[in-house]
Amino acid sequence: MSKYAIYTKWYWKHGLASTEEIQNGMKENLLGKTKADDIIWWKIDDNHHQSVIIFSSEELAKAENEQRQAMREKTSSESNITMVEEFMGPVLSQLSSL
Repeated sequence: MSKYAIYTKWYWKHGLASTEEIQNGMKENLLGKTKADDIIWWKIDDNHHQSVIIFSSEELAKAENEQRQAMREKTSSESNITMVEEFMGPVLSQLSSL
């Protein structure tokens, strides 16, 4: 298996945006602009969300790193959010067919 995952956790100082705002932001900032197989965000509590980005290879993930960092800077300042942690590495096992 050659898939590669990037996991992040984020803190929203003034509380998470609405589900609709988050979905619209994802579409605006990522739809057609990434080679990721999938991007999933989920709510932890009123001030935190986590995400996972799945790429078909580490090479694709690394190739988009500069673009991802620029987008993060923009959205972090616009939404007053801060990344709490980030981990990345090869996918070892997968039940679904992402």
